Amino acid sequence: MSTVESIFLGTDLPVQQVLDDWLVPLFGLESVPDEPPEGEEFYVRGRAIDADGWLGFVVRPNGYAAVAPEPDDVQAFDAYPLEIAVRYGARIEGVQEQQARLVFEKLVEARPDVPMLLVHDLDRLVGAHLPGGGTQYWPEPPTVDAPDQDKWRSWVRSVPTDRT
Repeated sequence: MSTVESIFLGTDLPVQQVLDDWLVPLFGLESVPDEPPEGEEFYVRGRAIDADGWLGFVVRPNGYAAVAPEPDDVQAFDAYPLEIAVRYGARIEGVQEQQARLVFEKLVEARPDVPMLLVHDLDRLVGAHLPGGGTQYWPEPPTVDAPDQDKWRSWVRSVPTDRT
């Protein structure tokens, strides 16, 4: 089973607009042949930033977020409406993670006004950016789950929890 690096964006802009206005100009992306969009899910690709090969991107609404989670069910990416899944074409140890971090850094540089998370395999919070607060990377990434929220709470947009 392959892993994926995800960048979650704290923006309410439509997926198509983020793709067209931010990602295509910044990374020179193109549609993936024979992979038409599926609803609000777009498949695009671009050259790797400082490695040979291609990066594949799936840009879509965040389908993993809970709207009003119980306090024990909170995840770091719950308040981030958009996901950019990043994969590297070749299976070379560490390159996909490095390429995703470079994508994340370029996005932060281009859009410092937008909260963002860099997540490894939907499990580990690698980095976070908050406007006005800066960017944080964890040498030992915590999980995105509630038990680790004391490690990431101050770096993540919060979502209202269900307290009924």
